[in-house]
Amino acid sequence: MRKILISLTLFLVIGTSCTKWLDVNKNIDAPDWVAPILRLAPTIAAYEGIAYDLRALAPMMQYFGGASTSTLAPFGNHSYYPGNDAGGEAWRMVYFLQGMNIEHIINDGRSREEFTLAGIALAIKAYSWHILASFHGDLPVKDAFVPGLLAHNYDNQEFAYAQVRSWARQAIAELDKQDKNVYPTLATNDLIYAGNVAKWKKFAYATLARNYIAMSMKDAKYLDSAIACADLSFASSADDASFRFDATGISANSNFFGVLRGNIAFVYSQSDYMVQLMTGTIPNYNASGAIEGLLDNQIITDTATLDPRTILMFGSRDTMPANQNDIKKGTFSYVGVRQTYGVNTSLWGGTASPTEATAGKGRWLFRDDARWPLTTYSEIQFIKAEALFRKGQKATAFEAFKKGVSGHIDWMKTLMVAPTVVKNTAGKQTSVIGDKITVARFTTLANEYMNSKFVNALPLNDFSLSHIMMQKYVSMYPWSLDTWNDLRRYHYDLVLGAGGVPVTGTSYTTDVVYHKLNTDATRIYKGFYLPPSDVINRRQKFAAWNYGAPCYRLRPRYNSEYMWNLGSLKKLTPIAGDADNYHTSIVWFAQPGN
Repeated sequence: MRKILISLTLFLVIGTSCTKWLDVNKNIDAPDWVAPILRLAPTIAAYEGIAYDLRALAPMMQYFGGASTSTLAPFGNHSYYPGNDAGGEAWRMVYFLQGMNIEHIINDGRSREEFTLAGIALAIKAYSWHILASFHGDLPVKDAFVPGLLAHNYDNQEFAYAQVRSWARQAIAELDKQDKNVYPTLATNDLIYAGNVAKWKKFAYATLARNYIAMSMKDAKYLDSAIACADLSFASSADDASFRFDATGISANSNFFGVLRGNIAFVYSQSDYMVQLMTGTIPNYNASGAIEGLLDNQIITDTATLDPRTILMFGSRDTMPANQNDIKKGTFSYVGVRQTYGVNTSLWGGTASPTEATAGKGRWLFRDDARWPLTTYSEIQFIKAEALFRKGQKATAFEAFKKGVSGHIDWMKTLMVAPTVVKNTAGKQTSVIGDKITVARFTTLANEYMNSKFVNALPLNDFSLSHIMMQKYVSMYPWSLDTWNDLRRYHYDLVLGAGGVPVTGTSYTTDVVYHKLNTDATRIYKGFYLPPSDVINRRQKFAAWNYGAPCYRLRPRYNSEYMWNLGSLKKLTPIAGDADNYHTSIVWFAQPGN
């Protein structure tokens, strides 16, 4: 023992002559601080949480059908899964996965005068909180990252939205500054724009445009703000915001909707409404809810006009022609599935979950390495078109509308995968790896569609708000969560009460919901019917705890709020957060007036 003490004493004496002390509290293999640039990629990768929540929202928005045996099935029927985190991934993404990482990038970036990083982090924060506040309405904002709190009070959606705009403008201000330091790994760690500052500024303006249009029912002044921010945002589809997946053959870095991860597999497929919309076969319902032919005003296409986007969007069992020039209207047929029903055809075109042998890495957006969109030029043009139309500037709105459709086609082409035919031992085509159409053939057919009566040749007198919103609805299939903002702003096209919102008796009963007639000039989404509508192929009641009302917000993440923050939830009004029907409480932006 004495020898050990002498040795330690000698070490300490010698140590006093050194310039640095050995800090035994620092572990170089597990540092308690890392440079902000190294935090960036993980915070962007957290956006896969969007796809988690799409398994709940895509059926609710009637992008996907199916999920009859899934724990997420209740969402297609505007309900929720009690005691489960399903539908709470955005909560986890913002508060935990991005959470303090974003705060550190902002604070460290500013203190180190790495303003580009601070600006990027602020832009990410604004975008993420816009999603979170849009989903949930009320949520902790001021208390979000206050250390030591055992309970977190909720702020209302109006406050949260104001913070989104503040963070987006701060992002633009930081991105306007000159960095003091150089970080050569920015292009590698920035999974969205590879360090392009100009595009990040446009992205921040895109978030502002999204935010303003979401609030536009509150005050018409927000229409002007949406237009101004749209003009400062994306200039073309080259500015589209999407993040990459390396897809090295492991689940962790592959697209959530790809083949490898198997998250949608044979559980979800294209909805019946999406197929009707994209093939011009929306039914016309008579007074008793029976089908009498097809709706006269189909908006997107008709039975004589091919919209080639269907070939990319939907799975089909049809054989791909050997000659691409033979692809025309009727070459491929599509089967859509209703909410909570079994799937007929997968999104890869098969009768079972895709495998590497039958589908390779996948096709279009449903591919292991497909870039996942966050917002697009097309979406921004439709935001501008809506705002202009509602301001009475119809001709200018029409030009933005056409750019929106064209921009969507341009974006779709970036995801296309050349087709490879899979044959059996008899030489018969059994499946196609990739898309069943080449870029060249798709471009030809898309140009024909653009020049049809549904886009460029649409008479200005016939041009309506429905054309804008329904093409926007199509352009954000199935990836965008902001589609739900649009559906809620227009209250799912229900008959409204005197106060401008759905009310029991007028808009719904416990058994059925009442939609506006398709001939009603104020009806936006032609042929869109919620599950309990009194028409053929609907008539499926909401859960008893809905009391007849549709869903207007997702419940907070169960294991965070209902387990540990229930007291704060109970304080929410007009419907308490712990009430069975809290999810039917109409969010602030969907309520008329200020």
